[in-house]
Parts: sequence; C-alpha cells; structure tokens
Amino acid sequence: MKRLTINRLLILVTAFTMAFGFTGCKSKKKLAEEQARKEMLEKTANAKATLNEILNKSYASLDELEADEQKLRDIKGMNLLDEEALTLIAQVEDKLSADRKALEEKEAAEAAKRAEEERLAKIREQMASKENQDINGYLDRILGAGNTPQANNMINDALKLFASPEAPVLIEIYNDGDIVDYDKPTTAQKYLHYLKDVKRKPDAVKEFKKNDAGKITELVLTKIKY
Repeated sequence: MKRLTINRLLILVTAFTMAFGFTGCKSKKKLAEEQARKEMLEKTANAKATLNEILNKSYASLDELEADEQKLRDIKGMNLLDEEALTLIAQVEDKLSADRKALEEKEAAEAAKRAEEERLAKIREQMASKENQDINGYLDRILGAGNTPQANNMINDALKLFASPEAPVLIEIYNDGDIVDYDKPTTAQKYLHYLKDVKRKPDAVKEFKKNDAGKITELVLTKIKY
C-alpha cells in the first residue's frame, strides 16, 4: 500500500514538473515574441520619422540627396508591413527621384555656364594678348622711328587705341602683394612722346581697361629696370 502511494506521488510530481516546464517554455516564447513585437514597433516608428523628415527636406547638392537615398534603401531592407510606412516609402521614392532629376539638371546647367565663362575668358585672354602685342608693337615702333615726323605718325596711330589722348598711364615701380607703388601718373599722349624723346626701351604692358567701344581707358605698365 505504501509502495502504491509512493508511486502515485512520483507520478504526480513528474506530471507537475512537466506541466511547469511546458508552461515555462510557453512563457519564454511569449516573452520573446513580445520583445520582437516591441522592437519592430520601435523600428517602424523610427523609420516613419525618418521618412517624414525626408519628405520635408530640400537639397542643395547630390551628395546630400544620396545620403537620404541610402537611408531609404536601409528602411526598405527592413521589409516593414505597416501600411502607413509603406505609403511613406512610396512617397519618398517619388520625391527623391524628382529631386535628383532637378539637381542633375541644375548641376548640368551650372557646368554649362562655367564652360561658357571659361570659353569667354579664354577669348578675352587671347584678345588681351593680341592687344598687348599691338600696344607693345606701337611702343617699339615709336622707339625705333628714324626721325621725328615718323615717330609722330606712329604716336598718332597708337593714340587710336585709346579712348582719349588723356587716358591715364600708370607705371608700377613696386609690387609686394597688397602693397603697390606707382610712378608719377602720366597720360597716353605724354608717355608716347616721352618714349620718342628719350629713346629708351618702353615699360612692359601689365594690363589695361577698356570702354564699350573697345578703346583703352587706362593703361598699367611695369617699370623696366636697367
């Protein structure tokens, strides 16, 4: 009788242990599922916040846009099932596509503008180089004139390059970056006659300003040192 009672007791303990273990497994599974659900809800909320932020954002460069395109790819990789999140993903895709097109068109236009500015700058540089040669040519011919009447004719021709015989001529005698000193100011007519009289090598043409008619309004020379 005692053995029978003990056997029944063992059976009851075993049954209780199994039942408790089964209940414990169910509880752990339930906790894991609940934790996973919370994590997904948090990821979904964060994803929605990021998507809404992108929808309200404007871009100054393709680099900025590409950073958000990567964010969108990361969110799509989460395989979210939330309907609101899926709607936001579609809206962000459309927005980023439109923004990329606009930025690419803008950058293409800016590149074309820079190319045109560089082309025009090159043309101006070539024209300035030719005009420098023309001015230097006149200065050299005045210096090499065989007689005074010939030199005067050269001066009259050279003055046609200027807006006025009184156009200022500045001769740079010192240049140290921001510090520039000039000789006593003179005029186009006076400088050309000076070359005729002293028979010395003309100062080097550095730069000049012109009016709309293409005439020189100011000539800057660099002092030749002997």
